[in-house]
Amino acid sequence: MNKKDISFFDDQPIFILDYNSHDILDANNSAVELYGYSRDELCEMNLSDLGGKTQRYELLGNQENGSSSRDDIWVHESKEGDKLFIQFTSHVFSYQGSPVTLAVAHDVASQIEKKEERRTKYPKIFAYQGSSPLAKITWDSDLTVRNWSEKAEELLGWSKGEVIGKGDFFKKLVYPEELEIARNKIETAAKEHKSSYTSEGKVVTKNGEVLNSKWYNSLIYDGDGNLSSVQSLITDVSRHKESQELFRTLSEKTLVGVFLIQDNHFLHVNPRFADIFGYEQQEIIDDVTPFDLIHPNDRSSLKRNIVEETNGNPLDNEYEIKGITKEGREIDMNLYGSKIKYRGDDAIVGTLIDITKNKEVMRNYRASLETFQDLFDSISDAIYIQDEEGRFLEVNQGAVDMYGYEESFYIGKTPEVLAAPGKVDLVKTQNHIQKALNGTPQSFKWWGKRKDGEIFPKEVVANPGTYFGEDVVITIARDISYRYNAEEELRKNEEMFRQLFQNAPISIALMDKNQEVRKVNTSFQETFGFSTEEIKGKNIDTVIVPEQERKTAEGISEEIFQGEAAFHTGKRVHKDGSLLDVLIYGVPVNVDDNTIAIYGIYVDITDRKEAEEKVKKSLKEKEVLLSEIHHRVKNNLAVITGLLELQAYNTESADASHVLKASQMRVNSIGLIHEKLYQNENLSEISFGEYLEELVDEILASVDDEPVDVSVTIDADPINMTIGQAIPCGLILNETITNAYKHAFIDQEEGNIKVSIHLDGENIVLSVEDDGSGMPENVGLDKGQSLGFQLINTLSTQIDAEVWFDEKRETGSRFMLEFELEKDVDFSSAR
Repeated sequence: MNKKDISFFDDQPIFILDYNSHDILDANNSAVELYGYSRDELCEMNLSDLGGKTQRYELLGNQENGSSSRDDIWVHESKEGDKLFIQFTSHVFSYQGSPVTLAVAHDVASQIEKKEERRTKYPKIFAYQGSSPLAKITWDSDLTVRNWSEKAEELLGWSKGEVIGKGDFFKKLVYPEELEIARNKIETAAKEHKSSYTSEGKVVTKNGEVLNSKWYNSLIYDGDGNLSSVQSLITDVSRHKESQELFRTLSEKTLVGVFLIQDNHFLHVNPRFADIFGYEQQEIIDDVTPFDLIHPNDRSSLKRNIVEETNGNPLDNEYEIKGITKEGREIDMNLYGSKIKYRGDDAIVGTLIDITKNKEVMRNYRASLETFQDLFDSISDAIYIQDEEGRFLEVNQGAVDMYGYEESFYIGKTPEVLAAPGKVDLVKTQNHIQKALNGTPQSFKWWGKRKDGEIFPKEVVANPGTYFGEDVVITIARDISYRYNAEEELRKNEEMFRQLFQNAPISIALMDKNQEVRKVNTSFQETFGFSTEEIKGKNIDTVIVPEQERKTAEGISEEIFQGEAAFHTGKRVHKDGSLLDVLIYGVPVNVDDNTIAIYGIYVDITDRKEAEEKVKKSLKEKEVLLSEIHHRVKNNLAVITGLLELQAYNTESADASHVLKASQMRVNSIGLIHEKLYQNENLSEISFGEYLEELVDEILASVDDEPVDVSVTIDADPINMTIGQAIPCGLILNETITNAYKHAFIDQEEGNIKVSIHLDGENIVLSVEDDGSGMPENVGLDKGQSLGFQLINTLSTQIDAEVWFDEKRETGSRFMLEFELEKDVDFSSAR
């Protein structure tokens, strides 16, 4: 047997009873064996549940010296229904501050063996006759009342005259839903010839109250063994059941952990205690010691306190310590403990509260206070807390910054000290404060005066609030100088815009989102002949758009209502029916991404259209001539290239041949540009990326007899260049690529050249880089030794370009050229 299973002394049955109610608080193993109930079952019972005494007197332990010895005989019944004859000796002592009775049960059955044959004649009911709290009822075999005690009348409400001889009273007394069960129990007990049995059930009093009751029934038989009468003792156990349920609920459902420790082992923990630490209840009792649940940093101090407690030197019985859950998580807890005597040995009983969340809440609360103060001071608007007289109790940093005074200046003063003289009604201000104090939020404008004398407008909002339990007004003020000035400026701008709209030299019509005209300006009336009064409310398309252009006009309107401005050239109808050529601009008026109106702007271009037709005709002739010029220039350059190639073949000088071929490539680079120009619709610009690819192909073809295998890659943005920039760039690229091909890969079998041209904002960035041997130290753009470098410098100057070699490279070389892209007017769309 484990020590935790030993309860007091086990040589004779012992009970611990509540001094007043005689509820069983504990029982030892001998009592468990004698009565057949488990200890938990016994602890749910009252001593009277086991049986009663043979005569009336005060129950155990009422002597002043705390001890007693009785000769009275108790007739008890075991769980199996066996009769037990018991005498008690008892002693009263204090347990947890309350008196309890230690009752030792002596089995005296052997002393009354001679009376055993009379047990059927003196059944269990007689052991209770002296128990005055019980209501006594005698029934005959058909459950007609034959006897009715005073206690029965007191408990149940009926007098003897109302129940004696009444055959249907049993039906009135027993709760209807339990009536059949009660009858069956009596019948079953009679069939089994039982002398007594105990039952629980509900009874209904005369006034209709339902009581939970316990019945002690004795059955008396005649000489033939037939049931002659039933004697019942009934007690009201409603309060006892409520107390049991309350105690069980408090123990099982409480949010406080409860524990009992003895010899550094848990003898009991409640569900909440186990839940706090993440264990099962039995797991803690079987396998966990108190110190397993305590943080290592707190174990020594707690152990010292426990030792002091158990040695009779009580210290503080409340500790705040850290615990460790089953998962290893740290928790904060308050521990309450006190020393008691349990099962004859010292023990500690106590409670434990998990305060982890509370501490976190307090930390958050402190942090929130700091955050609130920071927030209070971080708000740029001025915030004042004012009492019922309007005096400032507290202000934030926003108020300090707004007026320029120190915080201490405000405290105790009224808004008068901040008011702009002659611009504030202080009586009205105080009325606002009183209304806010009474629960009605206020909003108004106010004029303040800063410390430096500046007068400025404010927007003020006042709301009721509390400050340290007192009713106050919380006022928020915002400096609206900027907005006030902006509103003034807006009013001026509106007037300027009105005049601009009305007096603009171009025709303007304002339409709503349904394209219905709201107003037109003077120029519109002069251009189309319609005044505002004539077309207001009409759809603009039905008034001035010719039938053949309605569909186009609808498409323009749809585009505008998507939030985009639109431009169109078309014809519109004058009031007299004539057609006008006009430029049409549709401008949406957007508010919060929604188009709420449209401005239609019309420019009469009838005269310009006629002149434009003449210009187009002349331009077409010039374009044909220019294309022919580019074609002839390209052909002439081709002739020159052929002559240079022929001369190179006929010369015996290698240097001369090299110079002639270089010149041939330079002429080719120019000829390619003219070829691109006469092939392009726009005769003033070429696509430089396409030109670059053909130029590289020409260069590779001209140096295909070189021993080095060179790969050339091109990375080009789609850029159009005018002839003025394209020819210099083409010549510069010809020089740099040819130079890299011939000089960068000496003593190499292969090499790579990368040509890139990109648009960076408004600038062209052109680079030629190789992975060859790099530039010699005595060679560079600033040295001017070769014709190629001289050409590069001269050509870059023509297009205002910055040119350089990247000298920070570890291998190879990179040539860089950067210049601003020149824009040219494209007239091709007008043809």
